[in-house]
Amino acid sequence: MLKIGRVRSRNCQGVTRRELLEVGGLGLLGLTLADQLQAEDLQRTKPQMSKQPAQTSCIFIFLEGGPSQFETFDPKPNAIENVRGPYGNIATSVPGIQICELLPMLAERMDRYAVIRSLTGFNGGHSPRPALTGALDSSTTYGAVVTKFTDHTGAMPPYMHLGGKLLNGAGLGGGVLGSAYDPVEVRDPLGKQVQLPNFSLSADVSANRFQQRQELLGAIDQMRGRAQAGPGIERLGTFYQRAVNMLTSTKVRDAFDLSLETEKLRNRYGANFFGQSLLMARRLVEAGTRFVQIKWYDWDGAWDIHGYNSTGIERMEEELCPRFDQGLSALLDDLQQRGLLDSTLVVAVGEMGRTPNINKWGGRDHWGDCLVALLAGGGIPGGTVVGQSDAKAAYPANDPVMPLEFAATLYRRMGININTDPRVRPFIGNASPVAALV
Repeated sequence: MLKIGRVRSRNCQGVTRRELLEVGGLGLLGLTLADQLQAEDLQRTKPQMSKQPAQTSCIFIFLEGGPSQFETFDPKPNAIENVRGPYGNIATSVPGIQICELLPMLAERMDRYAVIRSLTGFNGGHSPRPALTGALDSSTTYGAVVTKFTDHTGAMPPYMHLGGKLLNGAGLGGGVLGSAYDPVEVRDPLGKQVQLPNFSLSADVSANRFQQRQELLGAIDQMRGRAQAGPGIERLGTFYQRAVNMLTSTKVRDAFDLSLETEKLRNRYGANFFGQSLLMARRLVEAGTRFVQIKWYDWDGAWDIHGYNSTGIERMEEELCPRFDQGLSALLDDLQQRGLLDSTLVVAVGEMGRTPNINKWGGRDHWGDCLVALLAGGGIPGGTVVGQSDAKAAYPANDPVMPLEFAATLYRRMGININTDPRVRPFIGNASPVAALV
């Protein structure tokens, strides 16, 4: 992944010389970054694949560890205690739909999002692949496909990843599309005083040295031009200039600066990693990023509530659900108030669900046969429940949704016409989107 602001601790370290070179790929301000920009330009010369608005963005929330369907969006109040758990259910803003009592703020906003209660076909392991790609064995993420097959202009990176490394996620990113479609990665959206390292030059790279590197790139391009004259080579300078602009743009730098938000709004999102990641994601899509992928905390804060190697089901009440409820409800409010909800698809899903019984340690174990997902904005019909699980939330009772169907739904909502362009078929097979959501 391209890296910006690789934070080693909670204290903001700034962009070191090494990190600046990593953004450039080869230490010359960016063959890798420029290649990514060139790839975007090449795909823009092809016809648009959909009549939907071309500028739909996505905030994709990966709830690493696997959230329990019982303690979130599919409570089973009529099941025996060992299945239903200790928590009750509450009414939502949509008559007839109830969710777990641990999500009161999201209950009040049910009319703005849809829930899938019959997502299935996951392997029950800590692999992010089915959740982030739609397939158990794929390494090409949604963000990479969206970046390649939809239009993107401007200085903002098209695909961002907020948070630490994905567990068992080695190789995930551009996949078969190549490293040019890897996300730009920000490890820690908090840093010192909730500020990110910026895109300006680091202290040991003076403006003079920066100019010298640009001149060196120019010399290289001239040599290439003499060796391989042609319009493609001639246009490389444009992509290098865009790479430079991305690194030095005030707009790009400001998009990552959470201190520009009011204290009231930052507190509304929650003074924690997840809440501030959501706020940054809103700033990024507002500035022009097309796909923002958020990882929930680091591993010690994930939704893996076995009980024997972490806290059990009580963690849903003490930490996980309150932060999720506060942060996501704030994001939905903020997007709506800014007129961005219709053009921003919000997705929240984990890599599995949890077992339909509480284990002897007071937690729930891995379960891949039935899990839940939330989708909002981007044209998603709010107040919709897709599918139904059985009496124990162990298996879909009707309308099962497979990972590839979930992927097809996301791509369709992002403006990719899966019916008319064969390029997307390798990433969804013969799957169709969920009819109720498109």
